[in-house]
Amino acid sequence: MAENRYTFGDNTRASARLRRLAEVYESETRALLDRCPVHAPALAVDLGAGPGWSTRLVQSVLSPVRTVGLEASERYAEEARHNAPGAEFIVCDVTRSPLPVERPEVLFCRFLLTHLRDLHHVLGAWAAAAAPRARLLVHETERLEADHPTLRRYYELVGQLQRHYGQSLHVGESLGAAFNGTGWVIEERVHPLVEKPAAVMAELHLANLRTWRDDAFARAAFDAGELEHLDASLERIARGDEEAGIVRNTACQIQARRV
Repeated sequence: MAENRYTFGDNTRASARLRRLAEVYESETRALLDRCPVHAPALAVDLGAGPGWSTRLVQSVLSPVRTVGLEASERYAEEARHNAPGAEFIVCDVTRSPLPVERPEVLFCRFLLTHLRDLHHVLGAWAAAAAPRARLLVHETERLEADHPTLRRYYELVGQLQRHYGQSLHVGESLGAAFNGTGWVIEERVHPLVEKPAAVMAELHLANLRTWRDDAFARAAFDAGELEHLDASLERIARGDEEAGIVRNTACQIQARRV
């Protein structure tokens, strides 16, 4: 399987963006966790835990006996140990078998599958590690829509960047098919429409742009002057100096059961 490349970084700026992302999407994520039929599992695993904000939410809502975050970045894992006390964090590649956990009853991921290739293989690897009848909870993006041209162009460019690396910005559109034959059966798939202030989304996107614009493909494929223009416009929107309305984010939330 080709190597997965995370283009959004693990530097200080990227970490701050993930903290803000966790704040912005906490209510939707909490609603997904609240619907999980397994409460107080012996082991819950947060896949792609980042600096631990999602792991802390899993702890809070599900009250697992043991909570483990799996994360590829040593830097993020170290931050997570401070941000989510009581949870364990292991540095590993969550796309490869075997996972360093045994028979979790709940597995959770948010905004992870969008960064991965070969989702069928990855979902199968997670099923192989899971306990019988374990639940997998997924929150991803199905569609991002905005009226402001800067935001629309940003989504076009980041989508192109992700496609270059075999990833999908709107991965939620194809997730149903990816589960076929993986050892999971989808028990719930919902598509909540999440509307966020454009200023809030521009804040997140600006931090991202300032990280991925240094990617080798981005430097070769995108016009540097256009990226400077996007940077300046996103900053104005984020500060509230330029009105941009809302961003309509159709999410994809899945609960699947191990069979």
